[in-house]
Amino acid sequence: MTRQYCSEEDVYESSGITEDVVRSLSDKEKAELTQLMTKFIERADKKVRRKLGVPITIRKEDHEFDGNNNTLELGTYEDDFEFFGTIEDPKDCVEEVYAVYQVYNKDTESESEDRIKLPYPKDCDELTEDITDMTGSNVTLSKETDLDIVKCGSACIKAIFSAAGNFYFPAAGNLQKNINPWTYISFWFRASDKSATFTLTLEDKDGNTASETFTVTFNNTWEIISFELSDFDEIDWESVKLQKIKISSDKACTIYFDNFNFNEGYFWTVPKGLICWADSDTDPYGVIRVTYAFDPYKESVPEDIREASAKLAGVMLLDYCIGLRIAKVGFKQLAESLEEIPDRLTLEVMRNRLKKEAADALNDIGYHTHEGIGVA
Repeated sequence: MTRQYCSEEDVYESSGITEDVVRSLSDKEKAELTQLMTKFIERADKKVRRKLGVPITIRKEDHEFDGNNNTLELGTYEDDFEFFGTIEDPKDCVEEVYAVYQVYNKDTESESEDRIKLPYPKDCDELTEDITDMTGSNVTLSKETDLDIVKCGSACIKAIFSAAGNFYFPAAGNLQKNINPWTYISFWFRASDKSATFTLTLEDKDGNTASETFTVTFNNTWEIISFELSDFDEIDWESVKLQKIKISSDKACTIYFDNFNFNEGYFWTVPKGLICWADSDTDPYGVIRVTYAFDPYKESVPEDIREASAKLAGVMLLDYCIGLRIAKVGFKQLAESLEEIPDRLTLEVMRNRLKKEAADALNDIGYHTHEGIGVA
């Protein structure tokens, strides 16, 4: 789930208007009002991000695989001239990876700067975010959103097998994707029983299949699973498109499945900010350059930003209340039910105060200045 800069309670506290007043004006139930407030906060957060220059783009940050680890973390980075100072650690805050450049070519033992073909899907995660287009047998599927479990994005797939079974996606078997341009198939996988054997099956429009089996090394531990596309050579991928992806288990167990993608040697997790090595037959090596964007306030929100977001959302709340009050007054002038609701002038004064205070809070952060994180 997406983290917000402020909470519903922050908005009420900042605006000086109570939930009871808003409910009396809108006639909304608490759940409906919470949904409305969430929209106000999301819009306020977008305004704050725009003013702060967030997300921040880091261009061509150098990293090197050391041969012992098949992942590396983005950041912390300091430019050579120290003009902008040290950028905060982007761990758990990465929003997008734009490009990966391979600097060292092992085959030619030379340095260059070759841009790697982006994976499919580009965010390395679109195919493992939801269960609505998945189905299977002897399996219960759910969308896991606990960020302490999720490996990439805001969700992963949880599958509980009651016996040997499988699940596949899309349910209609109509993915219609040309996968021939990529070399590797990769994903993160976690299983409750390391004695189980799993199978990845790819299928074309005529029902022809190509499969590879795999196991995990440890119980309940995320591991990278990678294959070369050439391993699935029962199908000529130059002439046909991929239509269905299936995961099977030979026994009862619980698995988590995330970050499925086709790639050219590297893929990544967002927002954790890991660059992952895809060639399971070769130890990780070489220098890469990564261009990416991150939100330094995604994981820990400074008080000034929380305040600014709450006040800007409060402006939207007051606009909403002003509109409702005008509509009600038109039908029920000075009605008893309006006596405890602030008049329009008071609401507009409160609104203008919140806008000014939100701007002051962002000025304290130093947005669009060299003192602040959000450098113009």
